[in-house]
Amino acid sequence: MKILTGGKVYLEGEWKCNVDVVMEDGKILDVAPKGKYAEGEVIDANGNYICPGFIDIHVHGCKGRDVMDGSVESLEVMAEFMAAHGTTAFLATTTTHGREEIKKSLKAVSDALHKDIKGAQILGVHLEGPFINPEAKGAHDEKYILAPSRESFRELVGDYEGIIKRVTMAPDVEGAKELVNYLTGRGIVVSMGHTVGNYEQCMAGFEWGMTHVTHLYNAMSPLRHREPGAVGAAFDRDGVTVELIADLIHVHPAALRIAVAVKGSDSVALITDAMSATGMGDGDYVLGGLEVVVKEGVARLKERGNLAGSTLTQDQALRNMVLIGIPLEDAVKMLTEVPADIIGIGDKKGRIKKGFDADLVILDEKLYVNKVFIKGEEFRL
Repeated sequence: MKILTGGKVYLEGEWKCNVDVVMEDGKILDVAPKGKYAEGEVIDANGNYICPGFIDIHVHGCKGRDVMDGSVESLEVMAEFMAAHGTTAFLATTTTHGREEIKKSLKAVSDALHKDIKGAQILGVHLEGPFINPEAKGAHDEKYILAPSRESFRELVGDYEGIIKRVTMAPDVEGAKELVNYLTGRGIVVSMGHTVGNYEQCMAGFEWGMTHVTHLYNAMSPLRHREPGAVGAAFDRDGVTVELIADLIHVHPAALRIAVAVKGSDSVALITDAMSATGMGDGDYVLGGLEVVVKEGVARLKERGNLAGSTLTQDQALRNMVLIGIPLEDAVKMLTEVPADIIGIGDKKGRIKKGFDADLVILDEKLYVNKVFIKGEEFRL
């Protein structure tokens, strides 16, 4: 038994003092008044913040590795790097690429799921593309974009459908409705993204069963006063969640604040959309088979100049949001509770609550990671 004491504990959107978090067998055994449990290993948080572990539902790579490497080793490197930045669980995110390359990546994730990997826990796969609109392809390779259908999806994922937790696709391409219906019928979260659809087309996508929006503002039709587009539809639709890349590059600080004000912190997730350059520095990299140049931490396609993922970590996203005026407790919620709820694991992760997985992050007063616990075991930074 481990007793985490002496910190400010994030509980139901508030910071509570004089509360102990008790961990045993990978779970939170209890959240109790300070001193209730006397026997066990006592860990003093020294007045720091105790938060649920961060959950990244959109990350491609880091530390020179990428999900599309199709390698368990690459996933292991990613998991350790992310854990050091407070991320305790993530969806391995693919890009639009050839069928064999995607299947190779899915196999690697499947193999990793059956292995005891150190660091952040892999929750499954987020398939970003290839069922997107070429006019909003962003940093995806157009030659690999596919028309959406249940047959093309089955052919793409093969025997690995069970590990697909989320699919990003466009509602404004022929066949989208059929695939949305198929995916939602199998419990897969369908997210709207990489679309030039107008307001009506995007609202139709929500009617079909799309419940989330991929990197709001980026690679989608913007909000205009006579054509609200995808952004306007996302703002106008209750019950739809959105995600933001809070690197202060992809989205202006005011636009970040507006999104949180309109949707509410209960409906906004903070993701990284990180690529392999994260944690590495400037230089030449590859994302989804496309050449990328990173300069001053900003990743852009070498040929077209589009932003190509980010070099963001979730702890930095937290600090950025607080810097622009978002309350700390709201930023924590957007890194923990909200992403857990989006992908259907909010009954076991994303909260400090009795019976939940003991995934915890201790942050110092400057909001840097001090300690990380994954299923009750301390991850050595």
